[in-house]
Amino acid sequence: MLGGVSGNSTEEALAGATPYLRLFALAEGGAALAELALAANAARQAGDADPAHPARIALCRFFAENVATGARGLEESILSGAAFVHDGSLALAS
Repeated sequence: MLGGVSGNSTEEALAGATPYLRLFALAEGGAALAELALAANAARQAGDADPAHPARIALCRFFAENVATGARGLEESILSGAAFVHDGSLALAS
């Protein structure tokens, strides 16, 4: 994608824009949930018996194991640039 931007290729840059934003959202969401889980764990260890703390930790773990795993595919979409856009007309022609 960066190669497309430096070459002033709008198609290359725009093709990776949506997956880039989705990847950023996964990273930001994961970071926010991790902070929440760490705070809940620290509170539990300090003696706070709030029944929501285990759920907060479980939510973070679920996100990490089930949702954030999609980051790898988004990375590939971002780095491949507009190759799929250029090949789209070939798929329609057959």
